Amino acid sequence: MAIPVMQQEVEQAIRPLLGATLMDSCPLTEDLTAFLRAYAPYRQGLEEFRDELEALLEDRLKRYTHGSMLVVTDRFRTIHLGKEQLRRLTDEVMGVLFDKLTPFSANFLKLNDYSLRVQSLSALRVLVTRYSSYYTEEQLHFIARMIRGIYPPERYQGWLPPEL
Repeated sequence: MAIPVMQQEVEQAIRPLLGATLMDSCPLTEDLTAFLRAYAPYRQGLEEFRDELEALLEDRLKRYTHGSMLVVTDRFRTIHLGKEQLRRLTDEVMGVLFDKLTPFSANFLKLNDYSLRVQSLSALRVLVTRYSSYYTEEQLHFIARMIRGIYPPERYQGWLPPEL
């Protein structure tokens, strides 16, 4: 069964990082949406899927930027998409997939294991917002401290409760 990912969800995740100029001029959103929809948890793990997604993103971005890997953001800044930006884009797109996973114990175990192996704010966001009942209060506070210590506030302010 295909993962029910909508194109606008993928676009919302990556448009702030890539800007309207690129997003409106190429089928990147369609490419990524089709890739996410094809994910089958029984066939591959999240890490393997993430690696394939990152390779696809790099390939498509090279193609759509004609090899320059330069994009103009909506704030008119020119950004060179290096490995760090590629990792963040990959994580944002993976976040769309994580949001679509049904919150039950098997998916919690997969996502929790993934978050221990891969630095992923998207995985932590979904664990805190959708799987918090699987953690003790102490564990949630630890996760919140870790997030605040690694990421700038603008990356988590909309979803990380201040009381954690």
